[in-house]
Amino acid sequence: MQTGTIQNLIGMDPRDHSAFPAGFDFEQTGEHTDPLPLRFWEIDHFFKCPAIGTCLDIAEQKQILKNAGVSLKRRDPFQIHETLVATSENENKISRKVDLKLGRKFRSEIEKSFDVPEDEFIRLWKAHFGNGEFEGIFWVAAIRADLSPKSRRTIFGDIHMAMHLGARRQNQAKQALVHQREKSQELTLRLKEASGTGRILRKENKRLKDSLAKLQKRNLSVEKEKLRLEKESAGLQHNSVLGQLRTENQDLQLQLRGLSKAIEDYRLRLDGLQRQNSRLELQINTQREMNGHLGEEIEMIITQFSSMNRCDETCPSFSLCRKRVLIVGGMTKMEAFYRKLIEENDGVFEYHDGYTRGGTKSLDCQIKRADVVLCPVNCNSHNACSMAKRLGKKYKRTVKMLPGSGLSAISQALLEYCDVQSIQ
Repeated sequence: MQTGTIQNLIGMDPRDHSAFPAGFDFEQTGEHTDPLPLRFWEIDHFFKCPAIGTCLDIAEQKQILKNAGVSLKRRDPFQIHETLVATSENENKISRKVDLKLGRKFRSEIEKSFDVPEDEFIRLWKAHFGNGEFEGIFWVAAIRADLSPKSRRTIFGDIHMAMHLGARRQNQAKQALVHQREKSQELTLRLKEASGTGRILRKENKRLKDSLAKLQKRNLSVEKEKLRLEKESAGLQHNSVLGQLRTENQDLQLQLRGLSKAIEDYRLRLDGLQRQNSRLELQINTQREMNGHLGEEIEMIITQFSSMNRCDETCPSFSLCRKRVLIVGGMTKMEAFYRKLIEENDGVFEYHDGYTRGGTKSLDCQIKRADVVLCPVNCNSHNACSMAKRLGKKYKRTVKMLPGSGLSAISQALLEYCDVQSIQ
């Protein structure tokens, strides 16, 4: 078939045969006729899952199901992916829409490389795969029926290993996110403490200013009284009460010197407090700026998680799927973060605070139904740690004693558990 005819077939409705030449046999092609592009439901089985996950982002997958009349309510990204792959075994309403979408999306790539000889096509594949822009040429490889088994194996191997590497990078990014969140929480706490100290210093600063104003007012009154007494003293030099007035004047001068010294002391203390207040305000501003940068980094990592979530049930990152994870002890205020970490990896989260004064029946039941038990020893009772070990051995459950109770320690333990599960 000529290139112009192939271009007419790209992205058309698979039920519409008007673009084919008159008398064309759909079941068999002639000896001298170029192969037609395979439809989505006709491509090799092992290409279907990566074709959905690699060539369509989650927004496009949702739109296809929505256009096909499929409800997206209570469907997570994996369930959406699973639904599309499940419809790929035969021609149906959803598989036709997938085929139509991919044909239109990668029309340019199909026109450029569908008829390229196999050796040159593999070189093109390696070049595109090396620079990370391989979605279009991967779809072309999937719909080319003329590629040899060796070439198909090469392309599938590259895609398969890229998915594994992506899962590893995703776990590393999650660990970095946990670390950044812990650092952000620490900085937020320090910011609150600094803000509280700043408020106390501002109140003290205001009180000292009020005291200084009162002292200055009193000093002015004493100065006026001194002038009045000096005038009276000049008029009473020969008066019998002059000695008494001089004595009173000396007393007032002593009081004035004492008040002047107190004013100076207040002024020095006020200057020191103002300098301290300035330093604290600078620290607060710096911490706020650092906190803002950390927030941006967290958002960036979350975005990376979303873009890397393109694996299927065969990938090691899904070995936690529906596994029940019990955390015994740890920091109670971190329970929400423990839950988020486990449930975002499709695990089932349970928590026991480690207190056994009311009995061990609850802990016994939770360990009995758990798949893996994580027990931080730095934030736990000795009795809870011993009980977790004993019950884990009794029910043959995996029990990991962790040196710390932070999210990074929990995340690392889960990663090791998933690696062990994937090997088994």
